Amino acid sequence: MARTAFDPDQFEEAYPPGIERSWWHTARNRVIASAFAAHVPHGSRILEVGCGTGIVTAHLRSRGWDTWGADLGEPTSGLHAREHLMLGTNALELPANVRQGFQALALFDVIEHVADAPAFLRELLRAFPNARHVVVTVPARQELWTSFDDHFGHFRRYDRAMLRNEFAAAGLTTVRAGYFFHGVYPAIALNNLVRGRKRNVRFSAPAPGAVSAVHGLLGALFALESRILPGSWPGSSLIGVGLRA
Repeated sequence: MARTAFDPDQFEEAYPPGIERSWWHTARNRVIASAFAAHVPHGSRILEVGCGTGIVTAHLRSRGWDTWGADLGEPTSGLHAREHLMLGTNALELPANVRQGFQALALFDVIEHVADAPAFLRELLRAFPNARHVVVTVPARQELWTSFDDHFGHFRRYDRAMLRNEFAAAGLTTVRAGYFFHGVYPAIALNNLVRGRKRNVRFSAPAPGAVSAVHGLLGALFALESRILPGSWPGSSLIGVGLRA
């Protein structure tokens, strides 16, 4: 299994306590939950591979999904649904009876860190024989490449055709592949023109209260945008749902 774990500095940069209140996480959580509701049977047990601090694991659990998280890394602060996270754990090395209990796999902004993503997905499908659905999010559009991608070890940014091809190579049939964060696309494109592809790599969590409320509203608007605008319109992120062939 490829080493996709963040080091302690990267966890500190990407997941400061309270970052779950940011507009980006708020919107992405909603987009992910909507995809699960549309495509994955609600009784499925889900394993989030590369769960980080458990932000999405906790959100899906709050929506009634039996979700667990595993991560090679070992973040120590800002943890969510801690009792449902297996940190410092290779998902492929879980006991066979545990692996057999999962019906869906989730990888949120993970496979872009892997040199050979189809091979990685094939490994997971072999290890989790009862997982029929795979749900992923990935950074989108190679023209939006910035220093952020370099810093966090990305191999690629995806377009829809690339994701479909990688799903097919892994033995998955694509049932959904759509961009979201459409409004962020021109913002990053403008950043690249003005700043020469330089981008901040350290995130700041919004303060509780009014600032977080504004972030919540922005997140809700971006989630609504993803429902209204066609998934074929470019965005800075892409969500895909694959079904075991």
